[in-house]
Amino acid sequence: MRLSRRRAPRLTRGEGGTVLLELALVLPLLLALLLGITTGGQAYASKIAVVEAVREGARYGASRQLGTGPTAVADLEASVKSRVVDAAGGSLTATDICVKFVLPTGAADCGVNDPAGASAEPAIHLVKVSASRGSTIQFFFHSTATTLSAGLAARYERDSG
Repeated sequence: MRLSRRRAPRLTRGEGGTVLLELALVLPLLLALLLGITTGGQAYASKIAVVEAVREGARYGASRQLGTGPTAVADLEASVKSRVVDAAGGSLTATDICVKFVLPTGAADCGVNDPAGASAEPAIHLVKVSASRGSTIQFFFHSTATTLSAGLAARYERDSG
């Protein structure tokens, strides 16, 4: 029994330019796709960092002792803001962050609504933290600007009740 060998198809003289043309047409699309995936992944990682920093700040603010005096609330808000900046690892600045220490009134302080059931405990304070920052996703010759944001309301644990 004799096995026949198959030869790989060879390019003829006129097909070499066709392959080069196809590569020239497909390569920019492939590079745009890869760039979009890379920058999209970086934006998603930044979004996760913003969410985690806001969560850390709300936890910190909810468990921190409120001082006394006329600047006690402002001091708490400033320390929470500083904690969020530290937790973000440099991706947020103090101007990107909003912190409010409030009673549940139904208002959307810092763009964060009161949690469900908060109106049943009107004497319990809330720490509301939100942050946002810009990011860009690039697709070769096109780029899209997006805003990464997060917000959280935490029940202040030092209140009696």
